[in-house]
Amino acid sequence: MTMIDLSNHLLATADRNDLPVTNLQLQKVLYFIIKDYIKENNIDDFISTVYDIPFEAWPYGPVVRDLYFEYNIFGSDQITDVGSINEQYEVFTPNIITRLKQNVYDLVDSTHKEIFWKSNKDRILKHDEITYRLENIRDGE
Repeated sequence: MTMIDLSNHLLATADRNDLPVTNLQLQKVLYFIIKDYIKENNIDDFISTVYDIPFEAWPYGPVVRDLYFEYNIFGSDQITDVGSINEQYEVFTPNIITRLKQNVYDLVDSTHKEIFWKSNKDRILKHDEITYRLENIRDGE
């Protein structure tokens, strides 16, 4: 159970529901489905295990660096990898579908309104490495 596995589940869910996914969408939807999970279940062993690669704070919001570079070959086009469904991640599926239907720039704007991003904005824009802990995702701080 890893962030890579979760991204594959997200891509497969999108494919099954005929929803396109760009790299920017992948990053923002991953962030918000983890945030949604924590709101519903708090920080538990499951999400702590899944969150094995932390988000970094980038100018367009939270990014999993490894995933960004895996999919940046698509630029702003749809990712064509179809991923794979992971039964352990079915708990995320409804929120994946909901979040993929949202405007990605609204999701970016939402991350920019969080205290954690705003309080680190100057460092983020200088490209300092700043990572999110699960508590930062939960609280927005």
